[in-house]
Amino acid sequence: MPAKFFSRFLGLIALVMVLGAIVINFVVAKPLVEYWILLLLPCFAVPILTSVMITKDENL
Repeated sequence: MPAKFFSRFLGLIALVMVLGAIVINFVVAKPLVEYWILLLLPCFAVPILTSVMITKDENL
């Protein structure tokens, strides 16, 4: 169970980072560090919330 949870969590982090990179590169002509710092909140919030909501184990 933990391996499935962590693999889902890491996959979601990678997905959010890739989508964030694409959005930053298309929206802003010159990517700045501030945009990557702002990406940290959804980078951790989305995978945590999604993984916890999908998990069906009552012990977590």
